[in-house]
Amino acid sequence: MAETVTATATKTTTAVSTQVMTALDAGSGVDVVSLARNLTDAEKVPKQALIQTAIDNAEAQVSGYGLISSQLSLLQTAFESLNDTSEVANSYGATTDTALGFTAFDGTEVDGSYAISVEKLALEQIMISDEYNASDYAIGTDSFDISITVGSSSTATTAITVSSLTPAGVVSAINTADTGVTASLVDTGTGGTNYRIILTGKTGSEGVFTISSNPDLGFGDTGNTLQAAQDAEIEFDGLTITRGSNEFSDVVTGATLTLYETTASAATVAIYSDTSALQTKLENIVTVYNDFRDLMDELTTSTIDEDIEHSGDLQRDFASARYITNQIRDALREDSSTASGEISAFRDIGVTINSKGDLTFDEATFDEAVEDNYNDVVMMLTANTNDQALYGSSSVGMAQDVASVIEALLASDGIVATRESNAEDLGEEYEEELATLETRMELLYDRYISQFTAMEVLTEKLNGIKDYLTGQLETLSKAYDK
Repeated sequence: MAETVTATATKTTTAVSTQVMTALDAGSGVDVVSLARNLTDAEKVPKQALIQTAIDNAEAQVSGYGLISSQLSLLQTAFESLNDTSEVANSYGATTDTALGFTAFDGTEVDGSYAISVEKLALEQIMISDEYNASDYAIGTDSFDISITVGSSSTATTAITVSSLTPAGVVSAINTADTGVTASLVDTGTGGTNYRIILTGKTGSEGVFTISSNPDLGFGDTGNTLQAAQDAEIEFDGLTITRGSNEFSDVVTGATLTLYETTASAATVAIYSDTSALQTKLENIVTVYNDFRDLMDELTTSTIDEDIEHSGDLQRDFASARYITNQIRDALREDSSTASGEISAFRDIGVTINSKGDLTFDEATFDEAVEDNYNDVVMMLTANTNDQALYGSSSVGMAQDVASVIEALLASDGIVATRESNAEDLGEEYEEELATLETRMELLYDRYISQFTAMEVLTEKLNGIKDYLTGQLETLSKAYDK
């Protein structure tokens, strides 16, 4: 480090000395400092300009692929909004009686109307204990067991040991056992013995339970059963159906019927679909795809528009950009992996690519497709699946077919990330090359300064000799004149 500082100081001193000599009209009189800089720049500037252009191109390429990545992510999200049956259209349930209604749909439901009456609601068994005057009332003096038997057609018996001999301890022991019977301790608010343990089973006849213990906690006493377990029962288009829950998820395909109250007479419950959600999502795909196409045209144009920030950023990488565009365009034109009936591809529901490469949406074609072949449309788009296993071998439908193509382009080893990474590496290499050029040119400049300084010193010496000889000759001439 000391040697470098000394060398730099020496070069600076040399340059200053040369400038002083020039200012005093000593030496040759030539501004050798400017001459050294001009000669250096004559070699440096063209090379520097070439390297800087390469750096700018690399940075533009990094920026361009970053924009492509963002736009492709938006496009992938647009397609994935249609890869599940539950996303294709919104279904609704309407009822003439609020005692029941459809509360959930999975996308496979079919429009229809049903006559349903609710005869019974599913109920859970509820029992209460004897009364205690405090939550920490002492129950006996030694630990004891509680036996709980759950079930009707098949039963399961569990023995529970109570070590904390209080009502609160009994509640904790029962809940910890996880038998399907839950316990809670309630303060009824009456004076004196106002604490009771409440036991609640699961809804339906299979949730029935019996309980026994020593000491007797009173659950089996007359009047301590507040509610008996029972199954829900409905009349569905004239058919009697029972379930252990108030939710019937298997009587209407794709829909869950929920019961709230019994009915005095049959109610009409209808399912209908709103395909406007599907149309909106398809129109969004068209918009996002065309935005992507506009971006690719802007990035690859050979006619730079200075008013557009990223105009021509990828004109030197046109082949890669074209490959990306072609991959998505070809995927859009392919048939679905789950073509169905007359619906095989996006073109059959009104989404096509025109001669300019833009995506278009034909509402008339869409309306006809969903009206005549709605189930086929759903199958084509989603393979009639929800929460797809995207990396499995099963078909996933057209929406995910295209989304998977985009996913491959965006993968860490895909073309977008690879080209962006390569451009970043190339930019770093050019930055290093520029730094190396700068160092080499400064050395060249220093060499010019050293050489010109030596020349100036020599010139000054020669000028001194010249002046001396001139003086001597003038002296001799004057002597001869005398």
